[in-house]
Amino acid sequence: MRKLLLLFTVMALLPLTSVLPQTLMDYVSAQHGDSLVIKDDIEYGTYNTLYSVINADTLNVPAGRVYVLKSGGVYSLANNPTTSADRKTIIMGEDQTSVKTNQNAAAPPPIVCGVTAEGIDATGGINSGSDLLVKNIDVEEGNPGGTLSWGFFGFGGPGMRIEVNNCIIEHNRWTVIGGPPSDESMFFKNCYMVNFDGHECRRNGGVIDINNGTHEDTILVENCTHVNIQGSMYKSRTGYTIDRQIYNHNDFIDCAGFVFMNTGDHANISVTNNIFVNCNIQGYSPVLDVKDVGEVDPDQLPMGFVNVLDDSAFQANGASFYVDKNLVYWDPSLNDYVATLNANQVNGRTDWVSQMITMNSRSQSMFDDNATYPLLTEGTWVKDKLPNFKNTDVLFTDQLAKIKAWALLTVDTTYTIGLTSWRQPNNDEATYFIYADWPIPIDLSYDDADLMTAGLNGFPLGDLNWFPTQYQSWMAQEASELQQIHNTLYGLTAVKEMPGIPVQYKLSQNYPNPFNPTTVINFTIPKAANVTLKVYNSLGQEIATLVNGYKDASNYKVDFDASNLSSGIYFYTLKVGNNFTQTKKMILLK
Repeated sequence: MRKLLLLFTVMALLPLTSVLPQTLMDYVSAQHGDSLVIKDDIEYGTYNTLYSVINADTLNVPAGRVYVLKSGGVYSLANNPTTSADRKTIIMGEDQTSVKTNQNAAAPPPIVCGVTAEGIDATGGINSGSDLLVKNIDVEEGNPGGTLSWGFFGFGGPGMRIEVNNCIIEHNRWTVIGGPPSDESMFFKNCYMVNFDGHECRRNGGVIDINNGTHEDTILVENCTHVNIQGSMYKSRTGYTIDRQIYNHNDFIDCAGFVFMNTGDHANISVTNNIFVNCNIQGYSPVLDVKDVGEVDPDQLPMGFVNVLDDSAFQANGASFYVDKNLVYWDPSLNDYVATLNANQVNGRTDWVSQMITMNSRSQSMFDDNATYPLLTEGTWVKDKLPNFKNTDVLFTDQLAKIKAWALLTVDTTYTIGLTSWRQPNNDEATYFIYADWPIPIDLSYDDADLMTAGLNGFPLGDLNWFPTQYQSWMAQEASELQQIHNTLYGLTAVKEMPGIPVQYKLSQNYPNPFNPTTVINFTIPKAANVTLKVYNSLGQEIATLVNGYKDASNYKVDFDASNLSSGIYFYTLKVGNNFTQTKKMILLK
């Protein structure tokens, strides 16, 4: 009942605050160093506080600025903010605990969603003006009235990076990120994605659709769990190039459409350490070539988790693909799926074939031809084994029956109804649309001894967030594992740099040096942490703090203006958590 009262209260308070001019600090509940704790809808009295803060915070913003959202708060957006073009923006829920294992029912992650009010039917979203990190929140792609968003995150221009980390993401009509323009990087880490099922088209309901621009940098999906997904999740359409796609340590459970929609011309892809259970269910017949134009295999073959085609685009993109240490399983109740389609002559056809395969015959023959395709590497598949998951609710019983029934109907080209959401009885979607099930009602940890060490370097298969102890050990070697995957993909150690993924700490010498009066300091951190970058004089006295706050793993550039200082020798020190400290000398000559 609290949830409904909260929404009614917010709508009732709208006239009290919406007409008053506001400053940045009117939207701030508390300040901790460079971090601002933002008021939610209830504390402030109306929606758009996150939008308002992003727009108002433009003068003398510290490099370590973080916008902190309160646990249990609702931050609804009537307008979609565009983050600063001059700096990376960090939006973070205050609880760092994994959303998958957190059992604190009283303090769910803060919700960012749209608005339903008189005259307003906004679905919410955030556009990046520069790099963007969103962490520890519940992203709801819609509003309390049930209107869905086509996509939540958008790019404001080329060359940017969006990272979504440790978030619940629920609902969409199309994707989480759709149609990035050019040269972007998209990172999804530690997320829980559920119920992407809101559109009548069976191909919609996914994470990323590369259908715009001409070139993308990096897609990294790591330690994410996907549950009850309708459409193609990671689409690489024909005619676009992507430098790297990395899918490592993820769970895909009851995903009716393609996990990876790749018409074969995309290379430089690694699929490692993943668990696929009841995925790629929808069958194929050439009758779909017209209905699903651009999202079917060019040779009229079924499409599995891996699909490659020896054409000019594939060769130009690098002709490399590495697949290893993955588990695939389909429930026996799905065995008669294709036979049912053919018996009923769906769309007047009896040539339906299964796409519940690892790869089609053409792709398999290419992987088997090492002389012609030396950079196509197929390792091991664990097949026909369902992990002994600790708790799966009704995903493999009632919900699987609904998915099968829907997958049988939706290949009829006249069918236009989306998949049924999976929700707990006390949190029905019709009443509590923007409130995801909390705590998450499944536990995908397992105790199968063989699977616990079946991944690369002896780690468990699948999303490691379900195994907190192993996850911490894995994090210590994440960078080296990604480099290992990278080296296998390209065939030679260091054949090219691994794009967008730092592998070591580095503090560069400032440039120019000597300088007058400005200089630039670059540094790299391979793991997210609290970071400080400070300047000292020759007596060891602190002169300036250039960075002070939480930073994601990335490369950073910081400007230092010494206009108010006298000539002399100065020192700058980078400290990253308890893992790294380094000092370098610079010379100011006026």
